[in-house]
Amino acid sequence: MKLERILGDSPRLAIISDRAACIASAVKRVYPSANHGYCIVHLARNVNSRYSSKNLAKMVTSTAMAYRIGDYRDLLSKVRANFPGDRYNIMTSNIAEQLNHALVEGRTSPIMELVIFIQRMMTRWFSARRKKAENHRGTVSVEVDKVMTNNMATMKGSKVNSSTEWSCEIIGKYGRKERVHLATKQCSCKYFDKIKIPCGHAMIAADSLGVRYETLVDHYYKTSTWRETYAGVISPEGDPRDVDIPEDVKKMVLMPPVTKRQPGRRRKNRIPSIGEYSVTKKTKLVPNKCGRCRIEGHNRSSCTNPI
Repeated sequence: MKLERILGDSPRLAIISDRAACIASAVKRVYPSANHGYCIVHLARNVNSRYSSKNLAKMVTSTAMAYRIGDYRDLLSKVRANFPGDRYNIMTSNIAEQLNHALVEGRTSPIMELVIFIQRMMTRWFSARRKKAENHRGTVSVEVDKVMTNNMATMKGSKVNSSTEWSCEIIGKYGRKERVHLATKQCSCKYFDKIKIPCGHAMIAADSLGVRYETLVDHYYKTSTWRETYAGVISPEGDPRDVDIPEDVKKMVLMPPVTKRQPGRRRKNRIPSIGEYSVTKKTKLVPNKCGRCRIEGHNRSSCTNPI
C-alpha cells in the first residue's frame, strides 16, 4: 500500500469507504490511529436491499448525520456505530466514485497510455480549480460561505441570553438552549465541533462578541488552503530520450506480476454495489380487455361502447 508514503497516520485522519472487509483490514493495519467510517449512501442501499421498510434507510441516514450523542441514541443507536473522529462535511465515498467514473474511457488502455490519460486529466482539473481559487476574493471557499449563510438563516429569531468574554448561551425560537464557546470552537449542538464550520449558534454568539465569522472556520475550508491544494503544477509528458536514466535502472529486468487473467471479456464498468440496481416495473404481457364489449384498452367500469 503506497498511500502511507504521502499520507501519514494520525488520530485526526478520517477515512470513509464502503463496507469491504479488505479495506477495513488494510486501514486497521496501515492506519491504526485513524478513524474509519462507512459511506452513508452504501449503508442506506444495503438497508433498502435487505428490508422492505421504506423509512428505515432514512432513519439510518439521519442517525449517521446526528451530532449529539443524545440525538444519535434517540434516532437509532443500533443502526450504526458512532464515528468519533473529525469528519468535517464528508460522509460519503462519492469522490472516489466520481474518479472511477472519470477513468472509464482510459481504463482499458495499456498501462503507459492510462498513466498519460490520468496525467492529462489531472492537468485540466488542476488548471481549472487553480483559476477558480485565484479569482475568489473571500476568506473562505464558495461552498463553505453558502453553508454558513444557511446556518445563520436557520437561527433567525434566536436570542443571546448571557455572555462572558468568549462564551454565550443561545436561546432558539422554540426555547432550546445551546452553549457556545468560541475560544475552543465548540457548541453543545456538536455541529461546530464535528464539521468545523460555525453553526448558527456560534455565528450569533460571534455577532454579540464582535468576532468575525471567518476566524471560526477551520483552515481546511479557507481560500488560502484551497489555493495551496492546487498550487502544484503537473507538467506534460516529455520525450524519454531526454531523460538521464541511471545505469542500474537500465540493467534492471522487470518481470510481469504472477497473476492469472480471468476468462471472458474484461469489464469496462464497475460492479454495482448492493442496492444500486435500478428497479424496473413489470409490464403485463396480456393487455386489459373489457369484460362487457371484449375490446382491449379499457375495463367494464369505464366502458362506453354500445352493446
